Amino acid sequence: EVAYSMEDYNKYIDKFSSYDLILVDTAGRNFRDKTYVDELRKTIDFHTNVETFLVLSVTAKSSDINTIYEQFRHLPIHKVIFTKLDETDTFGNIVNMVFDHGVGIAYMTNGQNVPDDLLSPTPEKISEFIVGRYEYE
Repeated sequence: EVAYSMEDYNKYIDKFSSYDLILVDTAGRNFRDKTYVDELRKTIDFHTNVETFLVLSVTAKSSDINTIYEQFRHLPIHKVIFTKLDETDTFGNIVNMVFDHGVGIAYMTNGQNVPDDLLSPTPEKISEFIVGRYEYE
């Protein structure tokens, strides 16, 4: 679900309350707009039992990924999710994020069909991507 407001957020949390994991996608906006981060603070209740994941495209340039992370680092980001692994052959951004910012990787995606294309990262799986040995199923 996509949460455009605090009402949407609360509605979806209630709707899926019986699930073990709820992923709420906030509406994407230009990350360079600082008011967007302020709006997120009004949309999401970060004081509840919530883990916050920053979603990043592995196809983005390293400098852009760093800029995006810096824009959102004032929010309680617990881990990141890397998307679009199926759209590149270069995966160094994953390792750079861990080393440069000390943030963990919650999930990775290798396609458009979430949650079916959601991968749980392991050191072995990340290594397979980096050395080009990952086999898409």
